[in-house]
Amino acid sequence: MGRRSVNILRKFGIETLAGAINLQGPLTRLTPETLVDWNYTTCAAPIVGMSPTLGDGAGVTAAGATYGILFPNSDGGFRAGNMTCITAQTTTTMYPQIEGAIPATDVGDTAVGWNVQLDAESTTNSGMELHFGSMVAASNANKFVVGTHAGTFDVTFWTQDWQDWDCVVAGWRKVEALQSGFGAAIAAETGDGGYSDFFVCGVMGATNQVQSSNALNGDTTMQVVDTTDDSVDSDNLRLKMGLTKGGVASLTGLVNNAEAGAGTLAAPSAGAHTVTFDTGDVLVPFIATFKNSAADIEILIKDITITRTPGISTAKL
Repeated sequence: MGRRSVNILRKFGIETLAGAINLQGPLTRLTPETLVDWNYTTCAAPIVGMSPTLGDGAGVTAAGATYGILFPNSDGGFRAGNMTCITAQTTTTMYPQIEGAIPATDVGDTAVGWNVQLDAESTTNSGMELHFGSMVAASNANKFVVGTHAGTFDVTFWTQDWQDWDCVVAGWRKVEALQSGFGAAIAAETGDGGYSDFFVCGVMGATNQVQSSNALNGDTTMQVVDTTDDSVDSDNLRLKMGLTKGGVASLTGLVNNAEAGAGTLAAPSAGAHTVTFDTGDVLVPFIATFKNSAADIEILIKDITITRTPGISTAKL
């Protein structure tokens, strides 16, 4: 390397030493476009933190207990999140784990994936919320600022019986404290979802049909729109949502019985599934579940991909 090149590098705080490059001071970079990139066939199983408490000695954990989740990707990286149990967990709780023998390639009717049924076997109206990063105060790991960021949320679910699940949804909500009544309101398809602003898509209520729901600016009566597209027992259900820089969130496509994270997405058969958040709103992506009975019926997550652009400048490694 010539003297002129060395001097230019030094001007920017970069020193060369025996062919190596030493960076002086913090390295400023952008967070990656892909926030979560997990598929049960190509990635290691999510790493679930230990139960947050052993409770009263009978194995019960309190409602609202939260534990950490690490989502590995196929490149060996990790994305951190957390899961909050909406109800207390009894001794029959199945903490999140891979269910079944993982195949080389997924197909739509494969009963394998990351089981997040939790205490569904024993507790009626149980469920959870899964956040991909911080939950109450958004961070660079998961925040979407309306007017700055655009993104997508792509997820594949599977269950043998959709009638047992009144709420299996994904989307964005305005950052605030967790609202434990959200899943029940989505299941009822009416009323106050708790969060001041949200947009979610998925299976709601007893119809087994894919719907979207939203509320804005503290509206205590959510808006529900039906696609008229059915979810199918023992088949994958893939949903993809989009969020524009201007804050327009929408259901961009869905497909049944295709490989997890793949297949040809189709537009919803009916309804306008879109809402516009206010400029400056800080949103976080999340998944919510809520079960309508006590039965050992799994809800599997097979694939999650969340993107955000542009990246956020950070000097932290």
